Amino acid sequence: MSREKLATESGTSVLQLGDYESVKFFYYQIQVAIHGYDYNLRTGEWLVKPEERLPVRGGQPGEFVKEVAHPMPPDGKLPQEAINLYDQWVRDGMHP
Repeated sequence: MSREKLATESGTSVLQLGDYESVKFFYYQIQVAIHGYDYNLRTGEWLVKPEERLPVRGGQPGEFVKEVAHPMPPDGKLPQEAINLYDQWVRDGMHP
């Protein structure tokens, strides 16, 4: 996902994972990608606990991200502890 062009409200921009400001700007897109293995579309089954699911931005209460175009990393899920740590960093205001 490094140096990927991503859509923004004003066009496209390049995500640079080594750049703090870029990561802050694209924090939600990163969250969606790393939560890409939370739900099995084929079986309709959640693979993570409810408290580990990513709410849909602007969605209804209890609505979570299920379908992800490009889950990351492409070779399988990150350890859940790493995803939880990133989510907590976002909730805490993404301070370095």
